[in-house]
Amino acid sequence: MNKLKLNYTSLSFLPILVCIPLGYQLINNIHFGGFKLFQEFLISAFNPKIDNEIIITVIKRLNETILIGFFSWLVSIIFGAIFGIFSSNIFYKIFNIPNFFYHIIRFFLTIIRSIHEVVWGIILIQIYGINFSIGIIAICIPYIAVNSKVFAEQLETIDYKSFESINQINAPKFSSLLTLLWNPIINTFKNFGLYRLECSIRSTVILGLFGIGGIGTSIFLSFQTLNFRELWTYLWSLAILIILSGLIFKRTKFRTTNKVQSIFFIAIIFITILFSFSYFLYFIFNNNFENFNSVSSLFKSSSYLGLFYFLKLILETIILSLISTGIAISLPPLIIGIFNNNTSKISIKIIAFLLRLIPTPVILLTLLTFNNPSLSLAALTLGLHNAGITSKLLFTNLDSQDRRNYIAMKSLGISKKTSWLLGLFSQQAKSYLSYCAYRSDIIIRETAIVGVIGSVGLGWQLQESLSSFAWQEVTIVLIAYSSIAIVGELINGKIKNSLT
Repeated sequence: MNKLKLNYTSLSFLPILVCIPLGYQLINNIHFGGFKLFQEFLISAFNPKIDNEIIITVIKRLNETILIGFFSWLVSIIFGAIFGIFSSNIFYKIFNIPNFFYHIIRFFLTIIRSIHEVVWGIILIQIYGINFSIGIIAICIPYIAVNSKVFAEQLETIDYKSFESINQINAPKFSSLLTLLWNPIINTFKNFGLYRLECSIRSTVILGLFGIGGIGTSIFLSFQTLNFRELWTYLWSLAILIILSGLIFKRTKFRTTNKVQSIFFIAIIFITILFSFSYFLYFIFNNNFENFNSVSSLFKSSSYLGLFYFLKLILETIILSLISTGIAISLPPLIIGIFNNNTSKISIKIIAFLLRLIPTPVILLTLLTFNNPSLSLAALTLGLHNAGITSKLLFTNLDSQDRRNYIAMKSLGISKKTSWLLGLFSQQAKSYLSYCAYRSDIIIRETAIVGVIGSVGLGWQLQESLSSFAWQEVTIVLIAYSSIAIVGELINGKIKNSLT
């Protein structure tokens, strides 16, 4: 058993080998002219700009961010639960519906889930222009699919015999369905749904960098003018928003047995569905519908991508995903293991929080001040951002773990680092790798963000094709992106199953 644990431990550190070729290319691409700018960026974190004008702007931008993020979250959670029911086996068993529809819905959700919200946002901006509606719709499209997958997985655990017991008393099928599904849906909402609100806010910030609005737009404008003090004012205000939302989530409690609360939930769901459908129809048929129609005609006149060039873009995207995943997996345990003292842990947690806080495009643009655009730089950016996320999980699990083995090994005279590795981390390695396999699904989709900014992979080609209205090329790129994400999800699913 110990040997098995050690193997999982070794696998957690093995991906760090990707840093050898990555580091070599980054060193070759360094130009020292931008180090002064980078230094100014770091120093400004301790001296943000604070005056009446910027405080008013911060409040306004945060309100926009909360509005887009909250409404996107609410719609995606409600429709995610609905599609989660439609994509679960128990729904088809209760109503005796052929499984053919089950497979169609799941396939459709897989397709739209495989494309990142930034990609949806860029496409919708190109068609409809910039407005709040684009941000909400762009976030809702993949989030509904992601949420439906989580809800469906929870509903699959329901024992069908429970329905048979209810059915014996001749209860209506719809009432039986609601009775069986209500508690699992609310429990999933409590355990997963509130976390998705924070994700929705972060997605709103990233879309804001592309002009949607909110605090992200102010961050990008400040960076463009190299006003780093103002930039950090927006970043710290975003940090406060995320911290406060996290505290609120922890204190929020829901009781599934409360009838008043159940009626309230049903009313909110019903109103949101009606409003969403009416809003969507108005948006499509009354908001630049002619523009959308004219865009569709451009498919006929666009040119195909060169085959070898297209294969090169696909290969770049895959390599970008693999290197980023390697950094995200191995960097946190390596750094925590080397600097294993209380002072260092605090510093690592602060740095990890900043890596999660600062939007990926801003990290990449900052690194571009002293390094040339390259696949390695894009991979480093994406890897560092996700390493901040995986390190948070690792710290949480390590802090809650039984430390008796660690203390016993230290008392035997074994070094602190070895005791941490074999007495603490080895027990977490399996679950940590399982989470990283899930995280790699997200990393594949996030390659679009760094691709657009960093001039690499399919993300860059998507931006180029959209700017020239080459919709046939856009379609090809989206199919390729979706295929890579789906294949990656299948592979990671096998890996996660082998680790459970």
